[in-house]
Amino acid sequence: MKKEFGYVKKEDRKKILLLCDDIRLHSGVATMAREMVVGTSHHFNWFNIGGAIKHPEEGKVFDLSQSINDKVGIEDADVKVLPSSGYGNAELIRKIIKQEKPDAILLFTDPRYWVWLFEMEREIRQTMPILYLNIWDDYPAPLYNKAYYEACDLLMGISKQTVEINKMVLGEAATDKVIRYVPHGINEDTFRPLDEDKESIQVKR
Repeated sequence: MKKEFGYVKKEDRKKILLLCDDIRLHSGVATMAREMVVGTSHHFNWFNIGGAIKHPEEGKVFDLSQSINDKVGIEDADVKVLPSSGYGNAELIRKIIKQEKPDAILLFTDPRYWVWLFEMEREIRQTMPILYLNIWDDYPAPLYNKAYYEACDLLMGISKQTVEINKMVLGEAATDKVIRYVPHGINEDTFRPLDEDKESIQVKR
């Protein structure tokens, strides 16, 4: 683990408000977001407004801290999920910001899901930065995303081409942003080839 992501006591950690799929689900976004949350739970506290279509658990808060502790071998994880039908709205974000007092907001998925949030970015960025983990691998560069990129303080590109596209779309405004290459990673203890001599998968028919 890199030194800058070493262990930090719960009370001293920054809290990240994560807006994406419910990290308990199995979509690609949820799977990668979960790996990120679990892998940094010793360094950040997390609150996930977890989106899904017609979420059956909408409005309930689930504390995942103990299961994260058990998984990563720490004693003071702070990870919660608030399920949401869709990805939230301005009223909900204002309520959660007041209640949870996050230090930053992190977005992860297509920017068109967050138009309502980008419309209130001046209000949010007075007290905390907006971070965006994004991917856009196809040319031509999506110039229609410029306003969304401009509304963020940190753009993390999942691919090197995404980083170049972020810079291309922003143009001169890129000099005022932090833009980094942050590739996806997987936990090789979870995602690995099976040893046919030792393991098997039981398939119900």
